[in-house]
Amino acid sequence: MPVSSELNNIRFFGELTSEENLRLLAAMHSTVEKKSFRDFTLDFSSCTNAFASQMLLICSRCQFYWNKGIDISLVLPVEKKMERLFINTNWAHLIDSTKYAPSRFRGYTHAPTIKFTDWKEQHEAVNKLLDVLLAAISHFERNDIRYIEWAINEITDNVINHSQSPVGGLVQVTNLRQRKQIELAVCDSGIGIPTSLRTSRQDLKSDQEALDIAIREGVTRDKNVGQGNGLFGTWRIAQKSGGEFQIISGYAELTSSERKGLHIGKNNIPVNGSLVRTRIGYSQKIDLSEALVFSGKEHLPVDYIETHFDEDEFGNIYFILKNESGGFGSRAAAEPVRRKLRNVINYLEGGRVIVDCSDIPLVSSSFADELFGKLFIEMGPVDFTRSIEFKNIDSLVKGLIDRAVVQRMNQ
Repeated sequence: MPVSSELNNIRFFGELTSEENLRLLAAMHSTVEKKSFRDFTLDFSSCTNAFASQMLLICSRCQFYWNKGIDISLVLPVEKKMERLFINTNWAHLIDSTKYAPSRFRGYTHAPTIKFTDWKEQHEAVNKLLDVLLAAISHFERNDIRYIEWAINEITDNVINHSQSPVGGLVQVTNLRQRKQIELAVCDSGIGIPTSLRTSRQDLKSDQEALDIAIREGVTRDKNVGQGNGLFGTWRIAQKSGGEFQIISGYAELTSSERKGLHIGKNNIPVNGSLVRTRIGYSQKIDLSEALVFSGKEHLPVDYIETHFDEDEFGNIYFILKNESGGFGSRAAAEPVRRKLRNVINYLEGGRVIVDCSDIPLVSSSFADELFGKLFIEMGPVDFTRSIEFKNIDSLVKGLIDRAVVQRMNQ
């Protein structure tokens, strides 16, 4: 069996699938609630594979137990790649914060899981995730980012508004490069979607029916709190982009994909709280405007550029370079900045990107080449010159950038 439990030691073997994850959650519940242990060990030493959507359920439940005064000890996977994954994604810290520090990892495939407990932390989490997306992918149009930001805001907002989770929620974004999809997973340890909806819909006969109702337009437990379009709109965005959508809550699980259609099934093991997972495809140009149609009217979300960058009346967007990187001495530091800058350039509507180099006295040659030399080659001399203007740039920094561009031209 992939899950074994002896006294207060819970051990997992192999790949953490959805089915095995439910067994692992049941073993944790039995250890605490039935065996009455005040501490337990989660041993992942033999774990060979794990995914964000499943691990967030584990991490969220561990946060719930910590809040109840239950001590948890984590044993990391023996396989080095898996060990790094647990640490880099912040799973290790969320499961066992006494032993493992918060992750500081900054990558293009995985971003650390973010915990949020109030409006301020939710807003900060959304901003961090959008920064990760802009630095990781160069396929989205300006309009597409509107809808992705809307989806992240809505399903994280549901945690604050409806879940009644004593430990807030968890959110993680993963760039599935081979599939050309962005996966967004949000999880909480609250009352769950079926219980939440039953506060205003006592006629619901099962958890499956509750999840079916939850993704319909305008369904919410309280119209004074929200319009009830968050899950519906997020599901539609996944549909329109050729992605996937999943909800697990209570005894029910809803899945939707282009290939398999919509399926709602019953789980014998309940999930205390909710997991919402959506995949948004970017393999081809997509138009998400039809996804958010409420009461017959198209909804246009707030523009990411308007809320995160200064834009003047001429359409010029101000890109403050010192705010976009933790350092200016390596190619590794420059690569995500180049991706983000390229995305911002793609969002121009007639103006230019003003790259403000204030308070940057020096950059390395490799940083200048990775950011501006490569960008020059990607865009070509005409588009590069037409789209970018430097401001408040030190003469030495300008010389390094000019040299990087000339060397790329000569190649």
